[in-house]
Amino acid sequence: MSLRVLIVNAVVALAVVLISAHPAVVFAESATDTVGGIELAQVKGGCFEMGDTDGSGDPNERPAHEVCVNDFSMGKYEVTNEQYRKFRASHDSGKFEGLTLNEDKQPVVNVSWDDATAYAKWLSKNTGHTFRLPTEAEWEYAARGGTKTSRYWGNDTAEACKYANVADATAQKSFPKWTSFNCSDGYLVSAPVGSFKPNAYGLYDMLGNAWEWVEDVYNAEAYSKLPKSNPIYEGVGEYRVERGGGWSNGPLGIRSSHRVGLSPSFGHRSLGFRLVMVK
Repeated sequence: MSLRVLIVNAVVALAVVLISAHPAVVFAESATDTVGGIELAQVKGGCFEMGDTDGSGDPNERPAHEVCVNDFSMGKYEVTNEQYRKFRASHDSGKFEGLTLNEDKQPVVNVSWDDATAYAKWLSKNTGHTFRLPTEAEWEYAARGGTKTSRYWGNDTAEACKYANVADATAQKSFPKWTSFNCSDGYLVSAPVGSFKPNAYGLYDMLGNAWEWVEDVYNAEAYSKLPKSNPIYEGVGEYRVERGGGWSNGPLGIRSSHRVGLSPSFGHRSLGFRLVMVK
């Protein structure tokens, strides 16, 4: 037997031993890439039912309707304070009840829609790629991660704290007027991004931690006015849409279809954003 054959056989035998000793690694469904410090998940486009699919939502989430989106790349995480301060060094996300919202790995908050879009333009200029806020349809498609339930981990609210930073049992003790989940996530305010389990598309904190600005103009009746393919509402309106709920929200706000309108010049302690890259 040649030396070459002996070496090949030895390599194969070693591989068998290693595979037997270690369980198979399960990868996220999406490939990833990093551009300009933003770690991206490649989201395969498709069609889904957008809106209030189970009757538990608000009127502005209806009618539930089929929507199709193209492939896109989305930030795996919410934009952090550290990332945002490369654009605007003086930004301060603030505090809540003496607890900081300003650590490097916490999501940037207290940013307006105007601030978020300015950051996207700055990042685009600095990388040569085109970044923007996701459309509402892209955001909900990504948040659902292929699910049809109110939340991407299912309808069991007790599971929330494995996947999201929400108003939990600890928050309920400190703030009894809050509506909370009956679990404990370990954080009273925002958590470092990626602290919880991702959804099936490899995206973290799509629900909870920080609300997220999206591109669309807010209209309570938008769903009855938009096309099926790659919809975005760009009509006249004084508000833009925020999605996903934040660390101070209970079950009503922590749903994939929940949508709220807010002035594009306004920000608050649990409102941030993530980006998509389109080229």
